[in-house]
Amino acid sequence: MTVELKCYANCDDVFMVWCSETDGKISAIDGCLGFRIEVRNDSAGGVVEILPNLKGFQADVPKTGETRPSSAWPFQTFSWTHHAILHGAVGDQLSYRVTPMTGQPDQLKANTANASPWVSVVLSASAGPEANAFFNRGVILSQFVSRYAKQHGLDTMQALKRDLTNDVTSPLMQFLSGELGKAIRGIVDTVSKTPKLEIYCALFELDLNDLIEGLIACGGRAHVILANGSVKTAGDDENSKAAAQLEGKVDLHRRMTAPHGLAHNKFVVVCEDGQPTHVWTGSTNFTLTGLHTQINNGIALNSAELAQAYFEHWHALIEAGDAFPETLVTGDDKPVGPFAFNGDSKARVWFTPTQQSNANHNGGADISTLVNLVSKAQQGILFIMFMPGQEPLDTILKAQPNGLYVRGVVSTLPMGTKDKPSPTFQLLTGDDFKTYALDVVQPQGAEAVGSFVSTFTRQQFLSGMGFAITHSKVIVIDPFGDHPVVVTGSHNLSASASGKNDENLLIIENCPELAKAYAVNCMSVYGHYRWPAYQHDRSHARAAGADAGYLATTPGWQTTALTDQKVNDLRFWGV
Repeated sequence: MTVELKCYANCDDVFMVWCSETDGKISAIDGCLGFRIEVRNDSAGGVVEILPNLKGFQADVPKTGETRPSSAWPFQTFSWTHHAILHGAVGDQLSYRVTPMTGQPDQLKANTANASPWVSVVLSASAGPEANAFFNRGVILSQFVSRYAKQHGLDTMQALKRDLTNDVTSPLMQFLSGELGKAIRGIVDTVSKTPKLEIYCALFELDLNDLIEGLIACGGRAHVILANGSVKTAGDDENSKAAAQLEGKVDLHRRMTAPHGLAHNKFVVVCEDGQPTHVWTGSTNFTLTGLHTQINNGIALNSAELAQAYFEHWHALIEAGDAFPETLVTGDDKPVGPFAFNGDSKARVWFTPTQQSNANHNGGADISTLVNLVSKAQQGILFIMFMPGQEPLDTILKAQPNGLYVRGVVSTLPMGTKDKPSPTFQLLTGDDFKTYALDVVQPQGAEAVGSFVSTFTRQQFLSGMGFAITHSKVIVIDPFGDHPVVVTGSHNLSASASGKNDENLLIIENCPELAKAYAVNCMSVYGHYRWPAYQHDRSHARAAGADAGYLATTPGWQTTALTDQKVNDLRFWGV
């Protein structure tokens, strides 16, 4: 019963899934108390390390924050996300091996005869020759950040936020911004140092001094549309400080649309000798929170045609001034493209606001397009969202009972009222008013799990750091199927984004490398928040306390880990 292991990587994480089969069926392993996971950096000496586990046996009396090698505290699961960048650098080849651990908790033995073969992946942002995907590590609700705060005497979220603003070049800030921060800063830096390049930006928010200084270094070759943020009163300006720094030093244009609607874009076009060549988009605001305290993504595409589409829309926004003229709305009422790249891949983009003609889908033709795409999913849908509307999230969740693999994280779920609860988006609370499927997570943080895991809580984050925990707006459809789809951009996947705001909604089809990279990111974020969210809901359910949170001491844990549904979930990932 040799373990079969599959590994999938992006620029930051590796998602692993494994199983053992008997007569072609996934089955439990006799005497197995979990698995040891080993990693080897083949690009840096090939030293083998055993991944640690934060979850231990109760008899070991685990302490807060304590970890032990998975040879001692084995992983009682058939999948795991490894934050691989901690063991290597972008471009490194990492190899993994999974070994069953048998025996008793205090006398575990490695079943090496049934260990998986070593499986190798490369940490890379590349998703083909013309696409690169980048992600940050803005997981403030984490043990890592909680330990940092404790070590530095930061006992409140407000104190942590003040500390984070002191130096964006500090090791913690560099860790949180990850490859996403490097990519954004790299674009600005490259343009500033290359006279034949120009940069065209449409930005909702801007407050990072190093990015402001980078744009200033580009001089007149930096063309910036800067919104006034999400103010509640006309004339107010959340970006006044950044605008004052840029005024007279770059080609600056203000688009003061709020509160009527938000100039919510976060895209960049790079031109060489006057011709658009590259485009950058995604969910990331050029701010401290955007790069460091929220989950965000960015995508860089080397497509002259797509860059031209964004370039033309940038100029349309200039023509619109501070308004949303009818010409802009009607011009946005159909997608631009498709444009071919990466061989058989194609990309199309919706710019909004669109005309709101489809009340059933709570949005315009852009939302209808998304509903149509997710309705055609054959295998599975993964997503990360900030503040979505009813659609397409409702259609996604309705797909799960039909046998599709559905996993996602939503920073703020849509909810009804107590008299009119939303039929799909429900949260589990003390009075049983709202419930929701455990496969869709609203980040909570954990005050304590089994007395040895501790993080800041959701409420502490919202009151002290900001409103967005997961800020990405990503949908991945059938990443291993014949028609993989990735949806990203600034669009919050809601009626307001469709009908009121400047947004860009990028739909990329038939690019399996990109779909897998985004799927790994979705699982990384989902896995991070899944356990504390479950604990939060259990502790708030009537007559239910939090689970003990310790490792099982018998092989029986495999019974619940290998139900028919969970076996189907493993099959989705190719084992």
